[in-house]
Amino acid sequence: MLPPWLGFDAAQLTALQALWERIAEDPAVVTGVQEEFALPAGERIQSWGATLVMPDGWLDAFAPQGRLDSVRAARACRDIYDALLDGSLQLPSERDIARSNAGDGVVFFAVQYRQRIHDMSDPYALRVLHTAHEAFRFVHSGYRVRAYFQQALLSDQPWICGAGLRRYTDPLPDSAPERQTVLYGTTREDAAAMMPGSTLRHIFEHQPPRFRFSAAQRRLLALALHDESDEHLMQRLDVSVHGLKKLWRGIYERIDDVEPEFFGEAAGADDGKRGPEKRRQVLAHVRQRPEELRPWAP
Repeated sequence: MLPPWLGFDAAQLTALQALWERIAEDPAVVTGVQEEFALPAGERIQSWGATLVMPDGWLDAFAPQGRLDSVRAARACRDIYDALLDGSLQLPSERDIARSNAGDGVVFFAVQYRQRIHDMSDPYALRVLHTAHEAFRFVHSGYRVRAYFQQALLSDQPWICGAGLRRYTDPLPDSAPERQTVLYGTTREDAAAMMPGSTLRHIFEHQPPRFRFSAAQRRLLALALHDESDEHLMQRLDVSVHGLKKLWRGIYERIDDVEPEFFGEAAGADDGKRGPEKRRQVLAHVRQRPEELRPWAP
């Protein structure tokens, strides 16, 4: 599912597989896979997107005084992958992201988006892309975004710019047509000038979280949004039944401390009747306020 224009050889692809196995759960990696479960095993993955939260200072070094170097921009995605492989690029920690989120904002760089069917004249490919837009909004919303960048083929410009990005560079003159890539992007200033509606404009909407849950509480909420069973939640979080109840109780107590009237009639002891209703109210709130799922450290 890696874009072929990145130009990795077989040994590098093996190293990349190990890299992704190592960083897939990293807090600086925002990623999502679309699967079609009606298809046979080995053919189900229809698209994969991955965005990195870049370290503080990366944007200023990448674009001094706000000016992009066209040659450097043309190699941006490959350079990021190479730096991850050789260890010269360290992804920011959750604490780093929390500070950026509460400060000037995070810088996103999409190192990956690939569809199995890439021909946008195919109705199925458009359906996959539509679902990818919905997933993109879900996983990127709630951050305070300073800028978003993506390197992609020049031929992809219609659907990429349709999402709200603008083209920053031209392709290198000596590149083959099938490898003509350009840098697309959107800054906070770009987004502020847009009318609401586009996918990229949406992720620049931000407000501070009200409850500022702990990292463990945010992870539970993010998993619970998908209506997973308690058994699955315990497995993913590596906690017992008692540990899971303790996490939920901590969430309810945190909300009570900040906003005592939040639960209304469901307020009170977390017995067998009130607990499910409290959970429903919390998850409904978090679906509308994704900033509650993101790290925040003023």
